[in-house]
Amino acid sequence: MGERILRFSRSWRVQHTLLMVSVILLVISGFSLKYSSTPIGRILIFLEGGFEARGALHRISAFLLIFTVIYHLIYIIFTKEGRREFKALLPRKKDFSDFYKSILYDIGKISERPEFDRYSYREKLQYWVISVFVLIMILSGIILMFHDYFFRIAPKWLIDLSLAFHSWIATLVIIFLILWHLYIVHLSPGNFPWNSSFWDGYVDEEWLKENHYLEYKRIKGK
Repeated sequence: MGERILRFSRSWRVQHTLLMVSVILLVISGFSLKYSSTPIGRILIFLEGGFEARGALHRISAFLLIFTVIYHLIYIIFTKEGRREFKALLPRKKDFSDFYKSILYDIGKISERPEFDRYSYREKLQYWVISVFVLIMILSGIILMFHDYFFRIAPKWLIDLSLAFHSWIATLVIIFLILWHLYIVHLSPGNFPWNSSFWDGYVDEEWLKENHYLEYKRIKGK
């Protein structure tokens, strides 16, 4: 086994853990309400301590998600590391060419994979998709949580639209996390059974060289 290289700082890992915990709790408590008439929904509500406890768990998880977003905004605005990370996550022209070359590589048209920097187009897409999903979930969730107030100042269709978006986006989040994020980060070849960098921040030198060669070169150059 080669050298272990620190890829993610403690602050980055804390944010990821907060996001992971809040989203999982929101998915479970929201799923149990949406399908409360089904056997699995009733079981989940029972395990959560009943309807009132389920509602409290959902609201606490929502506030944890909002806290995580505020934490992340402070991180990327007021810290040097955060600004560097955010800059690395911005889409660039190279990402589109990397995507095209990756398809050609996967179907055997070219023999070499594109060389990725700190974040490839896949990680950038995950970051921005989740960011949009979280923003919609928070805004629609606030409207639903304070629906009595919004009924007085907004048309009913806004409440109905918020409920629909909240439900649809939650379903998309589940699909996205299971079929995209979980597979790419943990279950794909080279990462199976899991990539522990989200926990301790370290990756193997060979893994970094294979998956993020431009970052690897920059680190070794230093």
